[in-house]
This record gives sequence, C-alpha cells and structure tokens, in this order.
Amino acid sequence: MKKILSVIIAAFLVFSLCTFVSAEEEEFATVEALQFDKEPDIDGKVSVEEWGDPTVAHIKYPENPQTDVSKDDQTDVEFTIWFRYTFEGFYIAAQTPDTSPCNDNVTTQNIWNGDCLQMRLDPYGCTADQYLTPSPSRELNFSEDYQEFAFAYCKEDGECYSYCWHGVMQGLALQSEGGKYGASNDGKITTYEVFVPWEELLPENMPHVGTTYGISAALLTATEGENDNTWQNWLEWGSGVINNRNDNICGTNRLVMSGKTVFDGPALTDPDPDGEVVTKAAVPEAEGDAVIVDFTRLSGKNAMDYITNDDGSVTFTFEESNDPYISLNISGQVKLQAEDYPYFAMYLKTNDAYSSGEIFYCTMDGVTEYAGGYSYMFDYYDVEGNQVVVAELGDSVGYEGAVLKLRYDAYDGGCSDPDESEITVYAAGFFKNYEDALMFKAEGVNVDLDPEYVKEVSGEEGGDETKDVTAAPDDETTAAQNDETTSENNDTQTNAEVKDPDTTTTAQQTNQGGKTWIIYVIVGVAVVAVAVIVIIIVTKKKK
Repeated sequence: MKKILSVIIAAFLVFSLCTFVSAEEEEFATVEALQFDKEPDIDGKVSVEEWGDPTVAHIKYPENPQTDVSKDDQTDVEFTIWFRYTFEGFYIAAQTPDTSPCNDNVTTQNIWNGDCLQMRLDPYGCTADQYLTPSPSRELNFSEDYQEFAFAYCKEDGECYSYCWHGVMQGLALQSEGGKYGASNDGKITTYEVFVPWEELLPENMPHVGTTYGISAALLTATEGENDNTWQNWLEWGSGVINNRNDNICGTNRLVMSGKTVFDGPALTDPDPDGEVVTKAAVPEAEGDAVIVDFTRLSGKNAMDYITNDDGSVTFTFEESNDPYISLNISGQVKLQAEDYPYFAMYLKTNDAYSSGEIFYCTMDGVTEYAGGYSYMFDYYDVEGNQVVVAELGDSVGYEGAVLKLRYDAYDGGCSDPDESEITVYAAGFFKNYEDALMFKAEGVNVDLDPEYVKEVSGEEGGDETKDVTAAPDDETTAAQNDETTSENNDTQTNAEVKDPDTTTTAQQTNQGGKTWIIYVIVGVAVVAVAVIVIIIVTKKKK
C-alpha cells in the first residue's frame, strides 16, 4: 500500500510540475533583429543568400496558436518575415504565396483593403515589458507612441506602396528621400522588401544592442474578381493589428536588437553607445478611495469633437448623428480591479440637462477572459452649474476583473440639438463609495458644485458644497442598467471595416488559455488513474 501511495504522489508531483511550467510559458514571441553587416539591394527580391535565414518562417495558423491568429481559422494564409537593422535604419522583408496579388487602394489610406502587409512597432517594448494588461483593445496593446504602417504591391507598375496611420509620418506615405521600398510577384510568391530610416520611424528611441521593441505583423489577402477586390482573409503574428475574434490574445511580440550580424561579420559600431535607452514607466496599481483618471487621453471619437482647455478640462461639441461617443484608455493609465471601484463619476457642466448618457465598459480577467459590450446608463441634472454624473457599475453585467477601457456615449440615442449642446468634463474617476462619487470627493480634487445639484442629490437646501453630504442611490440619481448589448453596439471592430484607423479598433480574446488548463487537468488525472490501475494489477500478480 505504501508503494502505491508513493507512486501516486510522485505522479501527482510530475503532473503539477508540468502544469507549472506550462503556466509560466510566455504568451508572446521573443525574436531577434540581426545586424546587416552587408546591406541588401532593395529591389523586391529576397533570398537567404542576401538576407540570411528568416526571423520567423512559415507563419501559418494554427501551428503556433500563441502568436498566430487568423480570420475564421484560415489555413490557406501564410507568410515568412525577416527583421534586420543597422544604426541607420530598420529593414523588413516578407514573402507570401500569392499567384495574383490584388489591391485597388495602394495610393490611399485604405491600402489595408486588399493584399498587403500591415505592421505595428512600439518603441517601449512589448505589452509585458510595459507592465500593461494584454488587451482586446488595439490602443492598449501598445503605448501611445506606437507606429502603424502597411506595404502593398501594385501589379500595374510593380512598385511597393506604403502608408502610415499612426506615428512620426502619420497621414503620409512612408516613401521618403531616405527610405527604400521594393516589391515583386513572380506568379507564385509576393515579396516585400523595405528600409526605413530610424529618424523617420522612432526618432526618440534610437536602437542600441539589447533595445527591445514591441512588434506585430498581419497579412491581409484579397482575390481579384471576388468580394469587390477587397480583403477577405487575414493572418496575424502577434496581436493588436487586426485581431477582433475571441482568440487568446498574446500581447505584442518582443523584438530584441541583437549584437550578432547576419553573415558573422564584425558587429556594427554604435554611433552613440552611451545613449539613453528609453523605457516605459510601469502602470501604477490603483489605491485609495478614489482613482482620478486622465480624461484627455481620448480616442476613437464618433460625431464628437473636443478641445483640451488650459485647466485640463475637456469640452465636447457634437455633430449630426444618433451615436456620439468617444473612448477612454484606462488600463494604460492604472491597473484597476472592477470589484474594488464599482462607481465611475464625471465632474462636469452641461447646457443640455435631463438627457441620458451611457458608459460602455470593457474588462478582462487575467489574459484569457474578456468581457466587453456592456453598458450602464445615467442622467444629467437640470442645473446650470457644475454637477456630477455617476455610473453605478458594481452590479452591472460583466463588470469584474481588470478595467481596460470605457466608451463615453454623451447622449444615448443621439444629441437633440448638436449645434447648441456642449459638455465640459473637469475630472473623472473611479470610486469605492457611492457617496464620495456623488459629491466627487477625492484627494487633491476641489469641486465647486451647483447648489441646485447639491439640493437635488441630498434633499437639503443647498449651501456649502464642500461639506460632507451623503445620499443613498435613488431613481433620480441612477438609471436602470441596460440589457446586455451586442458587440455591434460597442466600438469594437476590425481595422478592415473602417476608413480611419485612428478611430478604430478593438479586438477580442478567447478562452483558449482556460481550455488549455482543462486539457492539462484531464491528462493529469488520466495519467494518475492509469498508474494506480497498473500498480494494483502488478501487486495482485505478486500475491
């Protein structure tokens, strides 16, 4: 019996160790960019003799589900990619099987809408290096200084075209005096070959040996004569470029600037070896009874314009639309758990009272469980001065785990008078207590509430707005929570569905990680059970 027990314990320990190792496995790729000791001709032709072995060969779903995500589990999309560098610039090459490349938008910002290679480069490293929560929202997988660009082959003239949506050359084609671009198709393979000077890509984060960047790449494919010659499939290495599925998000992959050369020549001489390596500060943990967020870090606006005032407040005006909204990055500012801060409040002034607004929120539990598309409605008060609107999120559907982002819908159902309506938000934040949220009581924040608002929420006659006023939630101060909304109501969409990538996109995650754990448990239990059965049989035979 002791022998049987010992074997069972040993089997359990082995299983536990395997599970622990699997849990520690990186959920992104780390690759090296080698130095070019002999620079290639940028002519749209790539070979191992000229570029060396690929950085990542034959990216194809689902051979590496940690870093490769595809549209609808596509298995017919594939590409190989090279990353190289010198201290003058960054080299990129890629090849994909393609008999007839198709892209009718090579000269526009819609270059993504056809056969193309689209990339993001983050100067501060990958998601893990920045201590950011891997996120389904594109903007949160990268720092605010990410670079986003694409390359496409034009079969009419055989040239390589490119476009930059976000970065140093935002709004411009990348082809500059210092850059070199080439592409080709031989009837079987499409090749991209590019050199971009560092000063046109990351002027504030020049490379040194050991510098790390965050990087992701996606191949979009189209077929001439199908789907109006626009994109149909895609394959992504990394995340944040396109991914809008419930797949396991892995964060941006890590690209390390190597001290090794492609052809084993001497390492290149760094012109500024003592230069500063710029890193991103860690995102702080939420603490205290209230967490004030930077409401100026906005993105993804729709039918809303805004200006940032000298005092840090934000004034919104509106366009003709039934859906004015704007997104606010949270996880890039603070690590905040929904359960700890169930109330979100905005200290503001509006000239359009008795209107309904709405807050959409996205949260995530760990790396694999993503919840988005849920919302909570609130009302503005009929006062002329400053007031506070509170979204009581604590009991709302899906409000648990890390808070990733919010979408502020200023007027649910549309703005009744867009030419005249105006809202100024002075401060916004998350609160632990309802009473503090209602009066926007937070350390370092002095509010000047309208007496009519104080009277409305407290039942008193107004007066000194700064005194400790408490009030229980009622029908006047909070609105009933919306039913769960569909993802179409959220601002989550692929970048291939929009015209302006700066106002886009969020991506979703799967629970593949959770499924992996289930598989490990099942396998482990099976191993232990088989071991016990074998031992029992052997013991009986000996008797």
